[in-house]
Amino acid sequence: MGLLLFSGIGVAVLVLLTWIMGFARRPVLADAALAARLVAEALPGFRAIETALSRDGSGALVAGQDGRVALVRPFGDKFVVRPLKAPIVARAGGLLRVRPDEAMFPETALDLGEAAALHWASRL
Repeated sequence: MGLLLFSGIGVAVLVLLTWIMGFARRPVLADAALAARLVAEALPGFRAIETALSRDGSGALVAGQDGRVALVRPFGDKFVVRPLKAPIVARAGGLLRVRPDEAMFPETALDLGEAAALHWASRL
């Protein structure tokens, strides 16, 4: 019984340490330039011309000169970039929900404001 108790305490201490060190925090996009740079690094030849950043920094949509649109969102403690070919899009006021055409990739909710959400919903 003592061994089980010490194991449980050990796991709890490790979880607490990872939380204190910041591993449980979601990254935040500081500005549109960071989103555009992440997409340019992930997709060869991509040149951003327009970026819509979610108000809370939880994600962004980036349009390129060649007509491609990419989604940037946190995944764990990093950002991932996905090109959008035929996403499922739903809009409710200023909230735009985007689900890439990738089976295991989760839906992303972006708070863009009403005008921007309408613009990007029609674009996708």
